[in-house]
Amino acid sequence: MATIASEQPAMPLRYGPRTIFGLLILSATVGLNTVDRNMFGLLLPAIRQEIALSDASLGFLMGPAFVVVYSIVGVPLGWVADRTSRRGIVAAGLAAWSTVTIATGFAGSFVHLLIARMALGIGEASNMAPTSALIADTFAGRARVMAIAVFGAGGPLAMMLCYPLIGWLASTYGWRSAFPVMGAIGLLVALLVVLVVREPPRRAAQEDRRAVPFSAAAGMALSSRPLWLMIAAGTLLSINYSAMLAWLPTFMLRVHALDAKETGILIGMYKGGVGVIATFAAAFLVVRLMRFDRRWLAWAPALFCLVMAPAQLLLLLSDNALWWQVGLGVETVMLAATTPCTFSLVLALLDQRIRATGTAIYLLIFNLVGQSIGPMLIGLLNDGPLAFMGTSAIRYSLLIAPAVIAVSALFFLALGRHLDRAETGQECGA
Repeated sequence: MATIASEQPAMPLRYGPRTIFGLLILSATVGLNTVDRNMFGLLLPAIRQEIALSDASLGFLMGPAFVVVYSIVGVPLGWVADRTSRRGIVAAGLAAWSTVTIATGFAGSFVHLLIARMALGIGEASNMAPTSALIADTFAGRARVMAIAVFGAGGPLAMMLCYPLIGWLASTYGWRSAFPVMGAIGLLVALLVVLVVREPPRRAAQEDRRAVPFSAAAGMALSSRPLWLMIAAGTLLSINYSAMLAWLPTFMLRVHALDAKETGILIGMYKGGVGVIATFAAAFLVVRLMRFDRRWLAWAPALFCLVMAPAQLLLLLSDNALWWQVGLGVETVMLAATTPCTFSLVLALLDQRIRATGTAIYLLIFNLVGQSIGPMLIGLLNDGPLAFMGTSAIRYSLLIAPAVIAVSALFFLALGRHLDRAETGQECGA
């Protein structure tokens, strides 16, 4: 079995235009995946003007209502993707959740929003694991790290392009208009997936692939000690990311009096433009560092998380516009920089035959725990023990984010100790 180090040849030049364009389309799918689930947070203040919702109920809608379904459905879809057409699953799922996004614009009650969020979770569960497996089977070694960077840049790039658009639509035509527009864009990208993206050949023999039933594939993934360290680090990162992204628009409104349009431009600029640059810069940096020591694939995100913690404290606690924007900028850079490292780590630790299944299991815990706890915990704190602080409650409830990201750094450091001896696949029981 090849080690992580032996999977790091110089970046090949054999990838043709269609392969690169296909990667860009897959990046667009993850961008829509990010925007369509999180635009609810951006539009939340406007939605509350029409539909009576408490902070706790909003936390439930942004967290468990979506994430529980998303996480659970993702595992069987990942297993199916390991055995069928991953491209077909990605395209069908994108078309499905885009249709749900359109329908969300017609919601009139908490129940309607609950159904829409759950249905969105089912559709979006088709994306991350199959697309990650597609990329892993198309690109190898350090080229894979760069490909994951392109893939990961889809999220911040989509936010840069779409959040200002969504904010403008909400301010000009009302919050309902944003959902059909985003859904129509998704349907167009789904068509491009079918027309352009290729299904790469699996490198493992088809006989071996058929010989791995779901229980065995899950067992192979869950027997990996390094993968469990990755799950712990990723889950804490997920709590941080989901809490901040879901509640940052409300934080900006309550603490700094910014409306949806202003917040959309601000988040789009930082999380989008700055995030894209940071993702690629981190990928280039990590690829170079891995030439000297492959453990930088784990050490680098540990360093990024350690820097993120004080940046978020500055963002949350400063009233000076210059300083809280500095905090937002540094936090954005460090968070985006973790993306190419984390997914490359997961893929490197999984046997080729179970990459979609193993990634789905990782995402199950990453999302089910992280993205359920993050948004909901902030809402419960706002309505509960911190309610006496009024509009300032959100400032102090969000302090959970820098606390958990500092702990996440420790797990990444622990994972680095395994990479100097772990072989790709062997730690997963292959």
